[in-house]
Amino acid sequence: MITINPTFVRCVAMFLTAALTTIVGCGPGNGLNLAKVSGKVTYKGQPVKNGTVFFMPDESKGTVGPPAVGSIVSDGSFIMSTESAGDGAILGHHKVGITGVEPIAESEAAALDPEKDPANYMKAKGQAVIQAQRGGSKKKDEAIFTDKGGKKYRYVVPMKFSNPAESGIFVKVDGAETFNFDIDESGKVTTNQ
Repeated sequence: MITINPTFVRCVAMFLTAALTTIVGCGPGNGLNLAKVSGKVTYKGQPVKNGTVFFMPDESKGTVGPPAVGSIVSDGSFIMSTESAGDGAILGHHKVGITGVEPIAESEAAALDPEKDPANYMKAKGQAVIQAQRGGSKKKDEAIFTDKGGKKYRYVVPMKFSNPAESGIFVKVDGAETFNFDIDESGKVTTNQ
């Protein structure tokens, strides 16, 4: 009679599970058709130094799958990632969202907060009133937000481009691609595609 050691059976089962997982589906790509995608974002001719680019597969044109995201770095460049860093975006049509932000200096952020620095807040408010009476303002209503860590940011790219479903920016990924997005002062986006 042959006796089978339960520990041996568990070891063999674990080995086979690990081998099959690597071969079948948990490796890079996970069966998705991805292509390397990178590029640059400029606003009014200058590189956007901080932000995010989103590629949302356009299901109305037959592209289905997870979205890709890329962080914009100081020279305006980005590399798209779907499952792992730099693996790209799904082949097909995408709706694109672009969010460009810049950190607000601590002294500037304090001036915006009436509780932290009431004197500077009132001074800034007074200057805004004077500008409005003269028929204009230095800055249009800026969109400012605070991250989880309490750091304040200002949108530098119009917020309308942040949502891929509403931005009006579309691209098609056919293979390895470089997409450069240039947003002009009128809010028009041009790309090299």
